[in-house]
Amino acid sequence: MKSFLERAGVEYRLVEVPRASTSREAAENLGIELSRIAKTVVLVSEQGKAFLVVVRGDRRVDQAKLARLLGCKKLRLATDSEVIEATGYPPGGVPPVGHLRKLPVYLDEELLGGYYYVGGGDSQHLLFIKAEDILKLAEATVLNVPKKEHT
Repeated sequence: MKSFLERAGVEYRLVEVPRASTSREAAENLGIELSRIAKTVVLVSEQGKAFLVVVRGDRRVDQAKLARLLGCKKLRLATDSEVIEATGYPPGGVPPVGHLRKLPVYLDEELLGGYYYVGGGDSQHLLFIKAEDILKLAEATVLNVPKKEHT
């Protein structure tokens, strides 16, 4: 991860924490609001195609609406093995950039203009990076990601 980011020449900070397998754990360990975390959600279509969606940690992706928007019948959360196979990273540590292979990445438009803590490659590291650098490095598409209301 570090060598990828250094070659790209972007500003970033890699932070070690006791545990950050979820957005909530990451926010609690950093002592920040959940909205300062951006999570990378790995979704799989009915054809087995993996998609990455980057949204604020306090948001939930509406998979049914997103599927329609992306032209899929259905999207589901990837299994642990599918996450590793698609990204090269374990669940709970998936960064939005630097994956094993080129994947479609969708960045929620509400992230633009900010710096966020994102997955840093494992459950004990977070990457502090600007949303626009995620956009550039992942060759992401900006999207108004459909979200579910929290209950």
